[in-house]
Amino acid sequence: MAFTRRCGGAAPRDGLRVVGINPGPVMTESVDHADADARRDPVRRPRDNTPKLMKPLAFGRAAKPEEIAWMAAFLASDRSGYTTGSIVTIDGGGSSRRSAL
Repeated sequence: MAFTRRCGGAAPRDGLRVVGINPGPVMTESVDHADADARRDPVRRPRDNTPKLMKPLAFGRAAKPEEIAWMAAFLASDRSGYTTGSIVTIDGGGSSRRSAL
């Protein structure tokens, strides 16, 4: 993160921008399999059918890959042309709810 910020400050001189994305949990194939396994396992499945893994997350789920991709597309676009040296955290509020994670 510090490297992204530092490079981002100098990058415009070379006609570049440097940005970072700091994602929280993302619903990848492996997370999806763990989720499905937890739903099938009566010992690990909570009563409301939400896996324990996802319960503490603010939205009760991990991010969809496209939710991260949309931010990457925005940051790469001209609409974000004045953005450099910034890091966007996409974690469903997790970093604001440290006690819940």
